[in-house]
Amino acid sequence: MDQRPHPLPGMSAWEYDALKADIRRFGVVYPVVKDEQGSIIDGRQRERVCRELGLANYPVQILAGLSEDEKMDRALVLNQARRRLSRRQMRDLIAAELRRTPDLSNNWMAQILGTMDKTVEAVRRGLVASSEIPRLDRLRGKDGKHRPVTRVATNTAREHRMAQDALRMLGDDAPRRRVELRHLERAARWKVGHVPLRAKAVPVVQDAQIRLLHCPFQELERVAGLQPGSVSLILTDIPYNQGFLAQVQELAAFAARALVEGGIFVTYSGQCHLDRVMQALGEHMVYRWTSCSHIRRHANLFHPAQCLSFWKPVLIYSKGDWRKRRQWHDFLSVDHEEKRWHAWQQPLEEVERLIRGFSEPGDLVCDPCGGGFTTAVACKLLGDRRCVSCDIDEPAVARGRERLAIEGGIA
Repeated sequence: MDQRPHPLPGMSAWEYDALKADIRRFGVVYPVVKDEQGSIIDGRQRERVCRELGLANYPVQILAGLSEDEKMDRALVLNQARRRLSRRQMRDLIAAELRRTPDLSNNWMAQILGTMDKTVEAVRRGLVASSEIPRLDRLRGKDGKHRPVTRVATNTAREHRMAQDALRMLGDDAPRRRVELRHLERAARWKVGHVPLRAKAVPVVQDAQIRLLHCPFQELERVAGLQPGSVSLILTDIPYNQGFLAQVQELAAFAARALVEGGIFVTYSGQCHLDRVMQALGEHMVYRWTSCSHIRRHANLFHPAQCLSFWKPVLIYSKGDWRKRRQWHDFLSVDHEEKRWHAWQQPLEEVERLIRGFSEPGDLVCDPCGGGFTTAVACKLLGDRRCVSCDIDEPAVARGRERLAIEGGIA
């Protein structure tokens, strides 16, 4: 918990109860404001209420690049927009701020605190007379010190962690402006970029439940010792290029061997060769449905058709009879793309939903085109599924093991 002292008086019991009732009914309206280290600048009481109500996801705005004085000024500005202080409380607050920053001009402090410059001047004269602050000939105005700030808005605990990770990676290279999380992550990816992993950078931990292997999917049965009819769900993201089309039928044949009777095959697919992909898959499995994967405020331009595409298909097939046990919906929507670990990485939240929707605890899940190994990480985080995954690209497997160690907590 953040321990930075706050100059404003605390809430009374009835004010806190009213805030708690309001958040319980309407959620958090004003975002909690934190710095890049996770310390709270504004919103201690709102975060306390969320903890007591068990709310993990609430809006958070991250302000990076502020000095300690600027953080305090920002907290005062945000609080004054919502709270009303008595005359005595306001004068006490002005006195505390003048003791902290006596060189701040009366006019600028009045704007920060939401009062009159004459009131600030009167309090200043009293503090100077009692020798609590020095008499200064020159005072610092609003433009006397300017430090650009990185502003990132987040809405869930997971987004908040992702923003902090990106800011830590960027350091002083963080863009000093308001920036969307997906753009911040993109900048972080470019900074750490395509730097090859050093040997033994992350210890390879053997996990009997989650196995990441370096091999083509055509050899996965032999390398992993997969028995026919042992996999309940195959969840993957096949390459979308024309060069992989010749292997789609091989992948479908692999799925038909590996899946249990009634097992589910789910794959992301591009739009361009969708007809040929579906034809190849349909030769070995039964087509069931097409879901929509949608990333809000994001589109890809397909140049030959000059089409801005806002979604991609998620194809669902079964081996034999359809054995879906619970309700599910076919629209998957997340706020931003995730490409930290692989250029073709899919959103973790979305993959988790697919795993929960098409498998049961204890099931074996397989991803034969690992890429960023999101399926494996999701199984590890869920904690009740086994997973075997492979990729033909050795650096991708090394990076996947690093990701599993960091995000899955196995290192």
